[in-house]
Parts: sequence; structure tokens; C-alpha cells
Amino acid sequence: MTITVSSGLEDDGLSVSSGNPLVVLSGGYVEFTDILSGGSATLSLGAEADNTTVLQGGVLQGPGDVAGDTEVFGSANGLTVSSVIRMLSLPAGGHPDTVNLQNDGLLQIQSGGRVTNTEVAAGAEEIIFSGGSASGDIVLGYGVLWLNGGSAVNERVLSAGTLNLGGDLKSSLTIDAAPESTESLFGVQVQSGAFVNLANATVESGATLTLSDGVEVIGLTVSKGATVSGSGDLFDSTLDAGAVSGLALEGDLEVSSGGTATSVTDFGGEIQIDAGGSATGTTVSFGSLFDHGSATDTMVDSTGLAFVYAGGVTSGDTVLSGAVELVSSGGLARSIHVKSGGLDYVRASGTTSASVVSVGGKELVSSGGVASAPKVLSGGAEDVLTGGVASNANVSGSGKLIVSEGGTVIGLSLASGGTLIDNGEVKAIAGATLAGTLSGSGELIGGGSGDLLLSGAGAAFTGDAILEHGTIELATSGALGAGYVQFVSPATGSAVLQIDAADTPAGGGTFANLLSNFSGANEFVDLTGLVWEPNASATVVGDTLVLIDGAQTYTFDLAGSIAGAYPVLEDDNEDVLIDPRGIGPKAVAHFAQAAAAFAPSDAAKTALVSSASPAGQSPFLHAIGSAGAGR
Repeated sequence: MTITVSSGLEDDGLSVSSGNPLVVLSGGYVEFTDILSGGSATLSLGAEADNTTVLQGGVLQGPGDVAGDTEVFGSANGLTVSSVIRMLSLPAGGHPDTVNLQNDGLLQIQSGGRVTNTEVAAGAEEIIFSGGSASGDIVLGYGVLWLNGGSAVNERVLSAGTLNLGGDLKSSLTIDAAPESTESLFGVQVQSGAFVNLANATVESGATLTLSDGVEVIGLTVSKGATVSGSGDLFDSTLDAGAVSGLALEGDLEVSSGGTATSVTDFGGEIQIDAGGSATGTTVSFGSLFDHGSATDTMVDSTGLAFVYAGGVTSGDTVLSGAVELVSSGGLARSIHVKSGGLDYVRASGTTSASVVSVGGKELVSSGGVASAPKVLSGGAEDVLTGGVASNANVSGSGKLIVSEGGTVIGLSLASGGTLIDNGEVKAIAGATLAGTLSGSGELIGGGSGDLLLSGAGAAFTGDAILEHGTIELATSGALGAGYVQFVSPATGSAVLQIDAADTPAGGGTFANLLSNFSGANEFVDLTGLVWEPNASATVVGDTLVLIDGAQTYTFDLAGSIAGAYPVLEDDNEDVLIDPRGIGPKAVAHFAQAAAAFAPSDAAKTALVSSASPAGQSPFLHAIGSAGAGR
């Protein structure tokens, strides 16, 4: 006998057994119904059943609505789960079919339960627990499908829908943007614009997860030997010695020891590379990269930030407009290219090596930081702050090197067109050429094995050149500006100030740069623009050295230690050489030659102390022949 509940009628506490089917017509309502084995209940469209239990062997048939706490141990087909339902539980053995989950509907499939062809609407959720299964389900926009350890076959997640994957992915899985694509594990289809949540999910060794364009994934752990690749978006995930490649990142990504990230684009998240982890070809755009491991060929763009910490090594990075790379204590950045609007900031105990700074870019070396062999191209700038150090710098084109007070540059090449603003200390260690523009009030130190050649425009320089060893050559007019030259007696070899023709004062004029402590052995002033004349002499008047060569007089301002006499010698090229001691290496040979030839016939070849020296002037001595200072 059929039990019928018509429109406007209600019934409760029914037990539906074999041979007594229940039919609830549109507008009818039943609650607390038990459908026994062999029994069946049909809910017509517009009918509603609340708090129903379907025992094993029983059948609940739609298309009516179910609400409340409905449990199905048997079968349920064609149902609509309305907005008022809170849970539809399907314990072991449950087999619902064609369930429509409406707003706020919740379908739970427990171990042994199975559903097919479920439609999950906006605001509804379907959860498949371990041991449960589903097939043919469709998740509409803003609906949610949870794979919480269960399995699903031929599922479809449409745009704006969400797929939550929990548990372990032990086989390969492709999540594709194209709705017609079905691949590998579970055969899940994900349409472009859908959201995939892999919270607490792990891609295990040997498995590959492929995410196509338009797919978003969150909360993934990638084990050693596992791979996640594609062009989808990744959020808040961990590479536990696993690998990812080609993905877009909008959340956080941790690359732990043994993990590798390749060609990942960061659009606002944070990438942390732990010691032993590595990343290659990363693009940081609006996001941040924290490197404690190894990063190669990173591109830092827009307002992106890259931090290289202790133990971190990065190489081949490109820093673009609005981006900053910070090299902190113990970090090392190699071959960084800083382009227009980009900044490479070297902090205390951080190091960069062979960085390239091009037009509009800047490398800033703060106290304790070291920039080794930076190359500053046209339009680029290297700024060495107080306590910072740059070594073997190369400035070309219209590049600029700025050395603040307390900053140090050791080794420098400044090409024509380049600029050196020296308010600190610049030291030549193996020869250097400064052919660009020199300004500032700092120190230039010539103390290396080669020459320090100043061949640019130095009119704005007001500092000093310290001559400890080797040669400082002034090749252009005003090469050293208004600065002075301070001699320091060399421990070995010689210290030579070479004044070329362009910087030699005109007859009757005064040399532009003051000479300080020009009084020791093996210290020389070599005037290559003056031809030595046999009557050449130099005398001291107060703190001025007066040189007479032929018919011309030249003066040099002195300070500090002043010698008692300044013999004038002839250098290798027959130019004027001033030697405070007259005992330079080749001068000794001169005196030997002069002594051997000291005879009336050769008297013209040696000029001794002149009794005709003007009053108030010191006597002078000269010798002919090769009397250079090791030029």
C-alpha cells in the first residue's frame, strides 16, 4: 500500500518498509522518516523531507528537497539539497545519485559512501572523506568540492568554483584550465578562473602535479622527488625537497633544503629559500624573495624586493625600475645587473661581486659592505657611503662613482666621460687611469705597483693626492684641481710626481698644486714638459721652491718638511727632474760619472755649489746623463 502525503499535509515518524512506498507530493512535508531495507520514498518537485534516515537497502528518490540531518546508508537519487540543510551524511555503503546541493547545502561522503552526478551550487559544499568516492560531479561558481582523503572521478570545477585537495597525491595529476581536459589522478577538470586549495595536501615522490593557465593552487607540500609544474598560480606552499617550475606565485612559497624552484613568477607573495634550497629564473614582481640558499638569474621588477641573507648566494640577477635587492651580512651577490630605476643595496658585511650598473641604476654600498669589481656603465651610479668599500671599480661612459667621507675605493679605472666625486679615499693599487671628471675633497692615494694617471678634468677637486709609492702622472691642465700632493717616503722603490706638459706652469708661473713633505730620499718631481738645461737650478725662498731652467723661472709652493737643497737632474728623456736628496737610483750613477770625469777638460759637465748664488737662496747641484727616477 502506497503512503501519500499531499500538498499542505505533514507527517512525521514514518517507517517506510518493503511494499509500502512513500510518495510526498508537491507542497507536502515529512520529517523524522526512516526508510527501511527494501523500502522507498519519492519526493516530488516542491516536496520536502527533513531529518530522514535511509537504511541499507532503502531508496530515497528526488527531485524534491531534503533538509536537516539526513543520513543515507542506502541510495539517494535526484535530490535537491536546499538552503536550510546543514549536513547530508553518507556513511559506509551509502550510494546517493544526482544530488543537487543548493546555497549553504553540505554533503559529507564518509568511508564506503559514494555519490554520482552531484551538482554543487554557489555557497554549497561537498566533502569526500577517506574511503568515500564521487564521480561525475559538477561544481558551479562559488561552490566547493573537498577531496579530504577520498577519491573523485570525472569531476568538473567551473570558473569561480573551488577544489580543495587534502591528503596525499601519490600519482600524477593534471589540473587543466580547459574544461574539456581530463587527466590522470581522479580525472579532475578545472576551468580557468577556478580556485584549487591544496591545504594539507602532499605531492609525494614520483608524482607530478601540472597546473595550467588560470588555475590557482593553495597550501601545497611538494616532497622530495615530486614535481609541480605548469603556468597556474601557487599560494602558500612548501617545497619539502621537491620541485616546482613555471608557476605564478601570489601567496608564500618556502623552498626547503633540497627543494628547487624554476621560472616561478612572484606577484605579491614571499619566496623563502632555505639553506640548501635553490631557485632559478625567478621573477619577483610586487613580491619578496628571501635567499638563505642559492638563487640564480632572478629578475626583480616593479616594487619587488630581494634579500640575500647570511649563507645566501645569488648570481645573475637583474634589478629593474622600482625594485631593490638588499645584500645583508654574510650574503653574496654575483654579477648583478642594476638597470634604470633599480637599486642594489649592500649592507654591513654583505658582498657583491662583478655587479653591472647601467643607465638609471644605482648600487649603494653602506658601512661594512663590500662591492668587488663593480662596473658602472653610462648613466649608472655607484655610491660608496661612510665605512663602505669598493674594489677594482670600473666607470665608463657617463657613469658616476660617488665616494662619501669615510668611504673607500681600492683600485679604479675612470674612462673619459665618467665622473668621480671623491670625498673619501681612492687608492691605486696596481695602476689606474682617471680620464673622466674629478671633484670632491677627499684623498687620491698612489701606492701601487703601477702609475696613477690623471688625464681628465680635475678643476673641481680640492682634496689631496698622497704619493706613497710609484708614480702619479698629471697629464692634463688642472688634472688635480686645487688639491695638494703629499709625499710619503717610500719603503722601497720611489715616489714620483710626473707633471706633463699640459699641467706644467707657464714660464714665470706657479704650479697649481702645493707640494707637501717633498723632502725625502727617492722622492721626485719629474717635469716632462721642460727640457733640462745645463744651468738648471732650484732654490728655496721661504716656503716656495724656485726652479730656473734656461731663461724661464717656475715656482712651486711647499708645505710640511722642506729639504735643504733640491738638486735638478736630467731624466731619461732629457726632461727636468727635481730630487730633494740628489741620490736617486740613477743620480748615483750620475755622480759616479761626474767624479770619474772631474778634470779641467770636463769641468763643464759638473755644476757644484755656486758662489754666485743669489743671497737667501740655497745652493744647488745637478748632474748630466741619465738621472731618471725609474720612469
